[in-house]
Amino acid sequence: MSKILMVEDDNILAKAISTVLSGEGYEVVRAMDGEDGLEKLKKFLPDLILLDLIMPKKSGEEFLAEIKKSAGYKDIPVLVSTVKSDTESISRCMALGISGYFIKAHYSLDDIIKEVKKIIG
Repeated sequence: MSKILMVEDDNILAKAISTVLSGEGYEVVRAMDGEDGLEKLKKFLPDLILLDLIMPKKSGEEFLAEIKKSAGYKDIPVLVSTVKSDTESISRCMALGISGYFIKAHYSLDDIIKEVKKIIG
């Protein structure tokens, strides 16, 4: 069973995504913010990280920059799912080596599931 770490502070969205991913056979662990995400990452080595950018405590971009510097985590694929649509945010994330970038208003859960399946099966 493939494992996904979802770093998302929106409870309703996180529950919807988690329910759909679990129904597709993925094991999903959720973190509420970037700090929580780093703690969960140490205990739960995922096959994929689904990451929001706008969160309290430690932003998704800070989380992403930190894991991409770590030898143990830098090769984990990351899909960003956020409301941030500015080219600077997208460029910074792409430069850090993400696997995909979804603007929440423009994509459905089905689109995210298809991308997850494409990356980790």
